[in-house]
Amino acid sequence: MGNESKRLFFAVNLSNEVKQEIAKNVLPEIPKNRWSRVSKENLHVTMHFLGHLPKESIKRLREQVEVLQKFDCFEAEINCAGHFKGKILWLGFGKGTEEFNLLNRKLQKAIGTHDDRFHAHITLARNKGAEKKQAQEIVGKIGKLFKRKIQVKSIELIESKLESKGPKYSVLFSVIFCQNGQQPV
Repeated sequence: MGNESKRLFFAVNLSNEVKQEIAKNVLPEIPKNRWSRVSKENLHVTMHFLGHLPKESIKRLREQVEVLQKFDCFEAEINCAGHFKGKILWLGFGKGTEEFNLLNRKLQKAIGTHDDRFHAHITLARNKGAEKKQAQEIVGKIGKLFKRKIQVKSIELIESKLESKGPKYSVLFSVIFCQNGQQPV
């Protein structure tokens, strides 16, 4: 089965501590009956969705993104919430937004793609029957609930396997940029 494909995306993972804080303080504010919440383990910042690619492309992707080892690690602050057309609830960033945008551009240049729609965010839930007004109400509540600084030190290639209980993510490789004792600025 040499032509097996994998559903892939690049992401910045969050520490287990940050995932735990979001799961404890933010996710319970999103009603379960109208929203499909993202599981704690799957909280991340999607940098670039690739879709289905042949398994053989993973080695080439690793070689292409190794240039990102030279990227400076940085600090970002989760400090706002929003929604995409009432369909997806998310946490967003103030400090670190420009660095996320630059990382996205460098990633796309390295792998030879171009998509201007990037917006650094952590997806919290997907709409499964709520009205847009409810999305606005939830965002108003959770936007004040959570402020947290994170250190962005690496980017991962993640495989997403769609299962009945939701997607299961596996990190295929990481590219670390904070090396040689370099500290985020």
